[in-house]
Amino acid sequence: MHLRGAARLARSYNHNSIMPNRKTAAILVIGDEILKGTTVDTNSNFLCKRLHALGVNVRKIAVVGDEVEEIAKEVSELSRRNDVVISTGGVGPTHDDKTYIGLARAFHDELTLSAEIRESINRFLPTYEAKRDKERKNSNAKFEETDSESTLSVAVEKLSMIPRSAELLWGRHPTKGDVSNFPVVRIRNVVAFPGVPKFCERAFDMLQDQLFPPQERPRFYAETFFTDLDEFEFSKKLTALAAKFEGSSVQIGSYPVVKNMYFKAKLIVECEDTEKLGEVTAEIKEMLKDHIIYYDDCAWIDSPNKLKAFKEREKVSDAEFVSRLEEAEKITEKILEEYSLDQIALSFNGGKDCTVLLHLLRAKVDEKYGPNVPIQGFHIMVEDQFPEATQFIIDSALRYNITVLEFPGPLQTGLQLLKNQRPRVVAVFMGSRASDPKGKYMKSPVEWTDKNWPQLLRVCPILQWSYNDVWQALRGLCVPYCVLYDQGYTSLGGRDNTRKNEKLRVTATDGRDFFLPAYKLADEAFERTNRSSI
Repeated sequence: MHLRGAARLARSYNHNSIMPNRKTAAILVIGDEILKGTTVDTNSNFLCKRLHALGVNVRKIAVVGDEVEEIAKEVSELSRRNDVVISTGGVGPTHDDKTYIGLARAFHDELTLSAEIRESINRFLPTYEAKRDKERKNSNAKFEETDSESTLSVAVEKLSMIPRSAELLWGRHPTKGDVSNFPVVRIRNVVAFPGVPKFCERAFDMLQDQLFPPQERPRFYAETFFTDLDEFEFSKKLTALAAKFEGSSVQIGSYPVVKNMYFKAKLIVECEDTEKLGEVTAEIKEMLKDHIIYYDDCAWIDSPNKLKAFKEREKVSDAEFVSRLEEAEKITEKILEEYSLDQIALSFNGGKDCTVLLHLLRAKVDEKYGPNVPIQGFHIMVEDQFPEATQFIIDSALRYNITVLEFPGPLQTGLQLLKNQRPRVVAVFMGSRASDPKGKYMKSPVEWTDKNWPQLLRVCPILQWSYNDVWQALRGLCVPYCVLYDQGYTSLGGRDNTRKNEKLRVTATDGRDFFLPAYKLADEAFERTNRSSI
C-alpha cells in the first residue's frame, strides 16, 4: 500500500531542539522553468532524503529564477547561515545558465576558463560529434557546418567558465570506483550540481563520501509511529510532551495523512541519544495506547517474519483467531511438503479471501524455498468484471511474484482449461469459506473435486474463518487489497450483479450519503447481501 496521492502536512513539535553534531544544509534550486511550472523539481526531494539519511539537517529549500543578482543574493545568505549549500540547475551551455556567474558575484570573484573542464569535454566530444553526424545523416534537414562548429565552440567555452577561486570535485562510482567523467564545481561551502535529475543524482552518489565522510557523520536514532487517531485527538498531549524535551536533541514531527487505508497520522521521533529516545517513545506509546497501527507498505517482503510478529501481537487479545491462523498455516505447509510448486496453483480473482490466502501462501513459499520464487496462479473470469479488480490482480501479481493465467468461466470449465494448460497441477488453493454459498458443501479444508469435475485437490486453508477473521488478517498485516472494499463493497462479483452494501451507508450531518469501508460491517451475516446472484 503505497501513499500515492496522500496529502502530507508536516508539523514539528520541537523546533528548538538541539543536535549539535549534525551539519546544516540548504538547497538552492535555480531555473525559470521551475518557477513557471514547466518543469517539476525532483532534485530537492532526492537531496533531502539523501542528506537526512546522512545525518545532515536540511534547514531550507529556496527557488530562484535565472537572474544573476537573485542567485548571488540567495547564495550569499544561505552560505552564511549553513554549513553546506547545494545548488541544482543553471550549469549548462546556454545563455540562461547563470549559476557560475551568480556564484562568482556572491563571493566577489570573477570567471575564468578551466582547462580541466575543457579537457574533460574534449574527451567525449568525438563521441558526441559522431552521434550528431549520424543523426544528421538520417535527417532531411540541412545544416551549415561552419555555424555548427562555431556553436559547439561557444558551448564548450561557456561550460568551462567557472569562478576563479572554485575547486573541481571529481567523484567516484560508489561500487566500481571509476572516476567521474565530468567534475562538480565547489566554491567555499557551495556545491553546484547539474539540474537534470539523472545527472544530479549520479553526481551526488559519486560525491557523497567526499562531501560527507562516513567517519564524520553523526549518529542519530529514529522511531516512527502510525496511529488511527486524528491529530486533533492527541495534539494537546503531544505539545506537552514536546515541551518536556525542549532544548534537548529530541525532535518530534507529526504528519497527518489523508486517504490512507490504515492510519490517519504519522509521528517521527529523532534523537542523538538512545536513552532519551527510549523515554520519548515510551511516553508516545502510552499516549496513543490502543491506537498504534503496525503499518507496513511492503507487507509481501520478509513475510514469514512479519507473520510471526503479527501472531505474537494478536495472541494478547485474540488467541482464538491466532489458533485459526496457525491451522491455516499447517494446511498450507502440508500441501507444500507433499507437492512441488509446479503441482500447485492458486485461484486468484482479486477478492478479499483469496488475497489473504495469497499472502499466507507467499509467506510459506518464502519460508520453504526462499524469497522471489514464483507462484502459479489462475483467474476464472466473470462477465463485466470491475476494472479496479482487474488492476488489483495485475498489481498483486507483480508484488507477490505470481503468474496468473486467465480462463473463462464457469468454474468447472475454467478448471478443465487449467488442467489442459498446466497438466502437472494437482493441488489448487482456493479462498473458500464455510459461509460461502458453495463452501458450505465442503466437509474438510482439503478435498478432491467431484467425479464429474477435473480431478484436482481443493485446498481451502481459511475454510473455517469468519468475515472478521479475513479483515483482521488483511489489516493487521497491512496486506494490499482491492480499493473497491474501501468504497462500500463487501463481496465482489461482476458489475452487473454487485452493488455497495446498504448496511454500510451513512448519512453525514450535511445530508450527504457515503459508504463505510467493508471492514466496518458490523454483522457479517450481511456480507453477501450486495450480490444479486447469490
